[in-house]
Amino acid sequence: MSLSPSLDSLCLRAQPLSEMAESRALVAVREALEASDARRTVWIALSGGLDSVMLARLAARAVKDCPRRLRLVHVHHGLQAANDDFEQLARRLASRLGLPLSVRHLTPSKTALKSRGLEAAAREGRLAALSACLMAGDSLWLAQHQDDQAETLLLNALRGSGGRGLAAMPPERALAVGEASPGRGQLAHERARLLRPLLGIPRHEILTLARQQGLQAGHDWCEDPSNVDQQFDRNYLRHSVVPLLQARWPQAVASLARSAQQLQEEQSLLDELAAELLAKVQVSGAEREAQGHEQGDGQGQGLNQGLDQGLDQGRAHETQLSLAELAGLSESRQRLVLRHLCQSRGWPVPPRGRLMSLQQLIATPPDSVAEVCWANAEYTVSVRAWRGQLWWQVSDTVIEQGVCHRQGDTGYARSGRQPGETPSCEWDAEARKAWRALGRGEEHVAFTSRQPGDVLRVAGRGRRDIKRLLQEADIPPWQRDQLRVARMHDGTVAGLWHPSRGWWLLAALT
Repeated sequence: MSLSPSLDSLCLRAQPLSEMAESRALVAVREALEASDARRTVWIALSGGLDSVMLARLAARAVKDCPRRLRLVHVHHGLQAANDDFEQLARRLASRLGLPLSVRHLTPSKTALKSRGLEAAAREGRLAALSACLMAGDSLWLAQHQDDQAETLLLNALRGSGGRGLAAMPPERALAVGEASPGRGQLAHERARLLRPLLGIPRHEILTLARQQGLQAGHDWCEDPSNVDQQFDRNYLRHSVVPLLQARWPQAVASLARSAQQLQEEQSLLDELAAELLAKVQVSGAEREAQGHEQGDGQGQGLNQGLDQGLDQGRAHETQLSLAELAGLSESRQRLVLRHLCQSRGWPVPPRGRLMSLQQLIATPPDSVAEVCWANAEYTVSVRAWRGQLWWQVSDTVIEQGVCHRQGDTGYARSGRQPGETPSCEWDAEARKAWRALGRGEEHVAFTSRQPGDVLRVAGRGRRDIKRLLQEADIPPWQRDQLRVARMHDGTVAGLWHPSRGWWLLAALT
């Protein structure tokens, strides 16, 4: 399908926006505009289909009463020949409405298509492209409506989703913008808002409004050929299942959407409870610092006070939960907390099998390090039970073929490193920088990994094996390869540095 000049002229015959009748859809869009920050930009995702075309037209009408900075953004998926027509229509509509348009072209990844499936890969790629346009505080509007909400609830129910999945699509949520460090999340000022102003409007009202405006399919909006392909689950529901439900229950779509709204309210209460429980079981930074000081008593830690600020990289990507506090919760509350931790940080939620494995760690903590891990297309999550705590570590790499290699204590430095780890040269540079901050010379010192037989002369304690000192310092086994030693020209060790501690042990003067 292509839009010829003659068809374009038909588009121009549509009624002016000023003649658009008041409707529930226009009221919803106007209210969303009024709630937006007048200093920021409202971006409208324009696919070229009926829903997004009408959302753009409604916003262009509403902005006359509520001035805001509007922009359109179109994503060219590159998955079918019709995508060129969608882009052409988007450009013509933007010109007609007098709104600036940004066009983003996607290059589908064969790996992503194979691992995630066409629908999921397209959806994730589209959202990533849209998010790339945003600045902190901006809004991104999507054109999903009540029928989409009902279909999402049904899809998630058929997948066996819990309450969060059955709550379907929220009318509004925070959206991360820019780069985020793995496992850290983002501050409020680093986020945008994703809104669905038409989520309470049924599709038939949107179609009626379009016809009242003199708009026509094929002229003023594109019909995506893939929308009739019932090999896709959503299309099968839309064309085969939902019509049967409506034949028996005419209000089926509205009822399903209303159920999703009620579940959203209930989920918000569960989130509040989960946040309270998480605060109770999470080991705070002050507690970790106190543990570190306890381990450092009598070991010369005072020699390095204040010099390890900014070097807490070893723990920056980790979260620790108390096994004792978790064990005091019911199993359902344990699952609630574990899921909430992942969802609130943007990490992948553990599959049910991994969740059961985590609960086994809580119920019967092992004597040594045990590990459970899982991944999605963005992050790998590794959880270890060690010394009364669950240690959560997140990296932006994926476990190949579902295999997770443990980073346990091998006794000495490995020749290689795990994906997502900091290269050894960076630890060397940090250790050298901190050594200079001590005011010590570098002429006769090398900064290396520990070696078999390395010992350190500790004040008041004599010679001590470095492995034992690491255990006493409560440094987890999977972090011990990050250790750097200051080695004198004669091979003796003059100090121990770790990214979580700085130079916390220096050799006693002889």
